[in-house]
Amino acid sequence: MSQARLFEMVYLLLEKGKMSATELAERLEVSVRTVYRDVDALSAAGVPIYTTPGRRGGVALMEQFVLSRAALSDKEQGQLLTALKSLSGNSSLGTAETLSKLSALFRRSEPDWLQVDLSRWGDSGAANVKFQRLKEAILAHRAVAFTYVSSWGETTSRKAFPARLVFKGQGWYLQAFCPKKGDYRTFRLSRILGLEVTEEVFSIPLSPPPIQDAGGASPMADLRLRFSPAMAYRVYDEFEEREVSLLPDGSLEVSVSFPEDGWVYGYLLSFGAQVTILSPERIRRRVGEMAGEIFKKYKNHDTGCHSFGVTMGTSQTKEDATMKEQTFCQSCAMPLSDDLRGTEADGSPSPHYCKYCYDKGKFTQDMTMEEMIAFCAGPMAQANPDMTVEQAKAQMGTFFPQLLRWKKEGA
Repeated sequence: MSQARLFEMVYLLLEKGKMSATELAERLEVSVRTVYRDVDALSAAGVPIYTTPGRRGGVALMEQFVLSRAALSDKEQGQLLTALKSLSGNSSLGTAETLSKLSALFRRSEPDWLQVDLSRWGDSGAANVKFQRLKEAILAHRAVAFTYVSSWGETTSRKAFPARLVFKGQGWYLQAFCPKKGDYRTFRLSRILGLEVTEEVFSIPLSPPPIQDAGGASPMADLRLRFSPAMAYRVYDEFEEREVSLLPDGSLEVSVSFPEDGWVYGYLLSFGAQVTILSPERIRRRVGEMAGEIFKKYKNHDTGCHSFGVTMGTSQTKEDATMKEQTFCQSCAMPLSDDLRGTEADGSPSPHYCKYCYDKGKFTQDMTMEEMIAFCAGPMAQANPDMTVEQAKAQMGTFFPQLLRWKKEGA
């Protein structure tokens, strides 16, 4: 006779309330005769188990029966306490009291090695309240209404039957049945606004699919990305280690699958010039178009000479003709526009230098060409993710001697 099978029978009856001998036999993979022998064994051991005959009969436990702590091994007790402790950082879940009672029941205290806080940095508590209200709506089978902001930037009013809360990636999601669409939808909690738990009670059983296969999800795109070494902290924050390859020059290549929706474009743009999209070409092209739109919007913005690196880095390697047509500061090589020109002693615009290098007829910083190159190399490398600081210095070393300021110094 298997002791494990006896405990499993007790667990099943605690969960189901009552089961027929045939159902128990199928679940335990034994004969009906073995089920009745196990019932006799449990009864002899003091477990208040009984059987009732007839069509509506079956095997059941007395209603007041409570499973002794001895039914759980030391390892199982520890796993249960750890599971509760992992939720204790969110006070709205009400796990602290349960954890305390179980610790007393098991007569053990787990080391304080784990603390999980589900709130965001600077959270005022609104996220915890939303989480708690959704949990209560799920358990009470009540419909919810809210405003939702999608990753495409659409804002819509929604009504849904909440089914499950899921933590995936870096956020919490609600899986719910949408009665209007007749299918399951997944909503990120941070984008759920004005949540209302209605009085409507739904009775349909809910069984949402795994979140990655949820209905209505955007198609997945396989991306290959290369990040500059300066982005290592974000790469390891936001991607699994197995997705990251460290290249000999210190850059990092990432292979990852993301939903191809509005969110992914904003996410890639958040890395600025520190990411190169290797594939797919359609996403690379679209991000480039969006970056161009951003550039047009801000191209006349006064950003200072630290921003010269993007133009300078590309013009020297690919667009020499364009560089000749443009006017550059003859000290730091930043493209010159009228509003960025320095001034001569009489207040007139300087024909040669930017206002960051030259003011009222004098250079603003007393430095050598080598010091200027060292000063500008970092920003240039950041603006060109395929370039290291040393490569930026080497490139600037080839054309800085041709600039007017440094020609005069060398003369």
